[in-house]
Amino acid sequence: MKVGIFTFPNSVSYGATLQMYALYDAVNRLGHDVEIINYHNAYMKDEKHRESLKDASAIKCFAKKIARTILHIRLYRSFHRFEQENMKLYPSKAFTEKQKLPDISKRYNAVICGSDQIWNPDITDTDLSYFLDFCGKNTRRISYAPSFGIDNFSDGFSKLIENELSEFHALSVREKPGQDYIFKLIGKEASLVLDPTFLVSSDQWSKMERKHSASKGEYILYYTIRRSDNLFRRCMEFSSKTGLKVVIVGGNCLKVIRNNNPLVEYAIDIGPDEWLNLLHNARYVFTNSFHGTAFSINYNKDFFVEFSSLTNSRLEQIIGALKLEDRIVKNDNELSLDPIDYTVAEKHLSELIKSSEQFLKTALQ
Repeated sequence: MKVGIFTFPNSVSYGATLQMYALYDAVNRLGHDVEIINYHNAYMKDEKHRESLKDASAIKCFAKKIARTILHIRLYRSFHRFEQENMKLYPSKAFTEKQKLPDISKRYNAVICGSDQIWNPDITDTDLSYFLDFCGKNTRRISYAPSFGIDNFSDGFSKLIENELSEFHALSVREKPGQDYIFKLIGKEASLVLDPTFLVSSDQWSKMERKHSASKGEYILYYTIRRSDNLFRRCMEFSSKTGLKVVIVGGNCLKVIRNNNPLVEYAIDIGPDEWLNLLHNARYVFTNSFHGTAFSINYNKDFFVEFSSLTNSRLEQIIGALKLEDRIVKNDNELSLDPIDYTVAEKHLSELIKSSEQFLKTALQ
């Protein structure tokens, strides 16, 4: 079967890129001919991360965007290289024009939308393409582990997506609130499945790693998608307690130059394969990222997670399902030095992986 995947290519995001590869790989292993549809949502590309024009002129905003691209050119190149080396994208050049999608969908027997927060209207500006509204009657619509990323749904949003959801051949989501919402909206039971990164074994992820210079000796990896002064404070306290250095993913050359703490090292502008390497070799991981947590679990790392974002439902889902609530960082709770006993978690995870793989296999039969 010819299968297209509709997700977030061209995204400088470790989670978005690695989940895209994982779903691509899972479908490929089922024996299908799979491609990533190289669509780039215009809002995400041009608006979402642009500074408000109330605070800066259009020229200044454009200049900042260009400067940021130049300063972080290695980052953009690393993500592009990873996509090109590990996946087939169609067309080869990214496009933003929705009107091209109906013709492109004719290439495929089925299109899968997922995973990540592709159904979050705050991210995509309610782009119905992510609900596969462009697919014709001869192209099967499948969702695999998409996340709404929100818990409150407006009447306007519900009205827009109701008909589109009803057209799906197979529906799945990543968290219980999304499952409940779909059932309330259209009376269909969406399956609960794992983020696709769990469908790729730790051994396979290890083979994709690219060594980073900071991944030597014992260290704490600090990776967040949302700034958290509390999590950083707890991480540094833990560093003082253990004597381990902290490797911080992100930042820029100025942070490197200004850093005078011998127990802090910055890993800036790294690619997804280097990110995997740093996480895999860390002694401990501090994060508020879903995928930072997911890969910590996949690699059986000792991690601490803070629910510090506005989209905690997917984190709550996986932490609860695997009985790892004691790894949650709160204001001043005790953080244990004891390693995680993954025996129980791996048993639950193995069952969830089997059911998730079965959903995908059945949906594509």
